[in-house]
Amino acid sequence: QILDVIERLDCHFEIEECAVKPTVNGVPHKSVLMIRVFHEDNSKLDDVIKKVDMLLHLIESAEASMQHFDGRLGSTQSKDKSGRSKVSVFGEREKTVLILGAGKVAGSCAEYLGRSKSTTVAVASLFEDEAMDVAKNAIRGKAFTCDLSQPGDKLRHLIQEADIVVSLLPAPMHPIVAMECISLETDLVTASYESDEMRALRSSSEEAGIAILNEVGLDPGMDHMSAMKIIDDVHARGGEITTFSSVCGGLPAPEAANNPLLYKFSWSPMGVLRASQNEATFRRDGETIHVNGADLLASSEPIYAFSSINLECLPNRDSLIYGEKYGIQSAKTIFRGTLRYQGFSALLHVFKNMGILDDKETGAATWHDTLENLQSGFPDLRSFILSCAGNDKELASRVYKCMIWLGLKIAPVSDPSSIVNSFCDLLEQHLQYEDNERDMVLMHHDIKASFGDGSVESHSCSLQLFGDDKMTAMCKTVGYTAAVGTKLILEGDITKKGLLLPTSKDVYTPSLDLLKKEDVIFDDHVHIEGDYDIVV
Repeated sequence: QILDVIERLDCHFEIEECAVKPTVNGVPHKSVLMIRVFHEDNSKLDDVIKKVDMLLHLIESAEASMQHFDGRLGSTQSKDKSGRSKVSVFGEREKTVLILGAGKVAGSCAEYLGRSKSTTVAVASLFEDEAMDVAKNAIRGKAFTCDLSQPGDKLRHLIQEADIVVSLLPAPMHPIVAMECISLETDLVTASYESDEMRALRSSSEEAGIAILNEVGLDPGMDHMSAMKIIDDVHARGGEITTFSSVCGGLPAPEAANNPLLYKFSWSPMGVLRASQNEATFRRDGETIHVNGADLLASSEPIYAFSSINLECLPNRDSLIYGEKYGIQSAKTIFRGTLRYQGFSALLHVFKNMGILDDKETGAATWHDTLENLQSGFPDLRSFILSCAGNDKELASRVYKCMIWLGLKIAPVSDPSSIVNSFCDLLEQHLQYEDNERDMVLMHHDIKASFGDGSVESHSCSLQLFGDDKMTAMCKTVGYTAAVGTKLILEGDITKKGLLLPTSKDVYTPSLDLLKKEDVIFDDHVHIEGDYDIVV
């Protein structure tokens, strides 16, 4: 039909490329038609473009789109041997993005990447209904079922048909995906910390000529971008970072923090509990401080970055590696932390002391009997709780009331093989967001820099974002950030190959600009100390 249009307008044409491929196992293959069209009358060429575009819109079932390159414009003007103007009209090369995983943040990623009619967003999950729920967020979304836990023909075929892969799977599964992407020379994006297993793939990813962009989510992700924007600016002006502190947290909005733990889950409860027992290392005023995982919950401190909210902060893993990653090795303070409402850590620490966070058999079918097993040697549950609370009566009372609220004295154990798994099931049951409740994402950096003229700059950078009836704040900040990184690679704005992080200017500058368009905006302030103080 396109050729008929061209002939009816008395234009000449040459078919430069025609590749028509069938659908295999439900996976569409991209087809391409490239035609070069000639005519002495430029208006005829304009008519070709208009009529072909109209034809594509009328035949929606074709799922086709057009892109044209005009040889009549500017320095790109070209003519054929007879001197006639020419214009190329061809079907745009369809792009396919493969999203692996259909969890809580995948919907926003699919929605962002699926806004273009020329982009197919394929979503793969072990569960068809979950894949379909995510895929429907894209204009051209497709759902596939696949066991993503191990390599296989189906996973390999899906990757082979994609222009880029976004893995939103648990971090331990990324190396499997990455090795397939390297084999098939397909770019990869993840929102997870770059693991040792992923770092081991640096040379092979470079040899394959692909980009593997890790740590493009909220934390890690937006924290890198917003911090490095400040750090690079300071370094470019000859300054030195002396203090770096960065904190982040996903929480219920204040009005939704309406339970004894002051917390609700927008992601895995097990992930939260594991993170609360990671060991941590940081530097404060020149002193290196190490916190054992068993003591992490007891190390929380109040923080006043958001004056209207009572918050506490837990050290987050090894902060010192960011000295090298950010180029601030000489800073006297390097700290990264996780935000919670004040009181959360103390409650959870008592539960840990009681053995409720242990991954061992319950030894009983009910929580009542499980608790009796745990309190062996104590006359009753209250005295056991008081001992685990360090004889803090007020804290022990809060813990007991929380246990009653969770139903720990009457509920059956959901998984007799694991106390902590059963506890997670209970938390997931009671600490879900209601339909009318919002979550909240908070991020804050305090960065101090000194300069050769004796001046000192104190930078404050904050983000406070609330979820809405369409999308949680966590979904937006993780999913959109991963999608933005994907878009930049897909469209050629990021050209580097190998293992990449969003700490380089060519990644974080366009990423922050695109996130700003989605109303993800940081509030930056600078206080300059010198002969006189200036607040910017």
